[in-house]
Amino acid sequence: MSDPFAALYHAIYEQGELFGVDQPLKADPLRTSAQGVRANSIAIGGGAFGDEGKGRIVDALCGLLAKRTAQLIVYRWNGGANAGHTVVLDEQRLALHQIPSGALHKAALGILGKGMVIHPEDLLAESAQVAQALRCAPHELALRVDTSAVLALDTHRAFEAALKTWESGGSGATGRGIAPAYADVLLRHPVRVRDLLADDWRERLGKHYALYAALICGLGMHIEAISVPALSGAHAVGSQAEFLSRLEQPRAFLQQIALDAYPYLAARWAQPEQCAFIFEGAQAVGLDPRFGVYPDVTASDPTFGGILGASEGLIAPEQIAVRANVLKATYSSSVGTRRLPTHMPDPLAARIREDAHEYGATTRRPRDILYFDLPCLGYFTRVSGATHLVLTHLDIAYPDVPIRVCTHYTDSSGAPMPYRPDQHYLNSLTAHFRDLPSWNGAALRGAKQLADLPRTALQYVAFIAQALGAAPLMATTGAQRDALISWLP
Repeated sequence: MSDPFAALYHAIYEQGELFGVDQPLKADPLRTSAQGVRANSIAIGGGAFGDEGKGRIVDALCGLLAKRTAQLIVYRWNGGANAGHTVVLDEQRLALHQIPSGALHKAALGILGKGMVIHPEDLLAESAQVAQALRCAPHELALRVDTSAVLALDTHRAFEAALKTWESGGSGATGRGIAPAYADVLLRHPVRVRDLLADDWRERLGKHYALYAALICGLGMHIEAISVPALSGAHAVGSQAEFLSRLEQPRAFLQQIALDAYPYLAARWAQPEQCAFIFEGAQAVGLDPRFGVYPDVTASDPTFGGILGASEGLIAPEQIAVRANVLKATYSSSVGTRRLPTHMPDPLAARIREDAHEYGATTRRPRDILYFDLPCLGYFTRVSGATHLVLTHLDIAYPDVPIRVCTHYTDSSGAPMPYRPDQHYLNSLTAHFRDLPSWNGAALRGAKQLADLPRTALQYVAFIAQALGAAPLMATTGAQRDALISWLP
């Protein structure tokens, strides 16, 4: 099979066509007047396998949208304490896991939505760290938790630990009990934030503890002795009385910030000129249990479709003005056992890993480095319903090394094959590449305007945007908070 993007390469690199990426967008998509689409709304999701830098983009968008409306809501729709991103506040680096990155903006209200699983003790510890940086009490943070959100407790973390001892599956799990907490929903016995706030919470949570003690006993272990991770340090789950005692302070905190989110969201969603919305996703479409490569998948819905369920059907993704997938511009990264045809070997992979600090924010695991994969990322763009792209790490490029891009796959007979999220299938494929001209990423760092980008970088952006079928929205050009380029007019 010949390169399916040969004509695109010819148009950009030989005829000089840039498809407008050297200029801002002709119209601001956030100010849309299209029927059925709400202005001042944007969703930011991971377009590959996670760790793309979503938190930083949300942080930047908060600064933009806070100037447009009187109120700004940052709504986290999925995941839990398995997420991890770092934000800089007054030169302090804060690691956030459950709190949306936008919640640090004075003008923004962060909401942890129904689609999340909440670990109360970690949330209190995280809130205390943020509150200390902001010089306020934890309950004074601009933060609310939907009373319908599911709890992810130490019982879930213990069960996950017991399962990992019992079997080898799920090696990509973070140990934060995310999958067991979501499984409770499917098994019809979840505990929600409202259960912890109820007057008979000890009875409800005690019954939950007894269930997990029995499940873990069935695996040949005892829940009391299992050590589980926590932001405040690992500890044994302990007895039922000890388990409930650790929930008392988080319960008091949740009583102050809990919210019945549906009517609150409904009132503000109907006021696009008064209230802006940023939807912040965790993980990425490549970790979706339907679209990811098993067993390295998450348990929540990281696609924009997850917003519909988290908002109880109030907000459909197609109503959101901009749905932007965040991608690393010149490569991808992956953690876990998945093995893709575009795996990048050393020494280039090691060079990128060190230059881009490619280690997990929650687990600190070193990430595998992959070539930019058009069949794979095009699949993710399509199934997630993205309209725009945000490109991070545009500065990770080397003038002495071309940027290698996978253009297509073939099977053993040479027949063209599409991307499919199945490891057995992917093992049978051969990736085919095209090398694109690179640029000096170090010289690019700190660039803040389109005019600061070299032509080879603009050509590259034009190539992948056209190949993926989504317009560029923003790009990062370095680690500094303001090293950011926007295509918004």
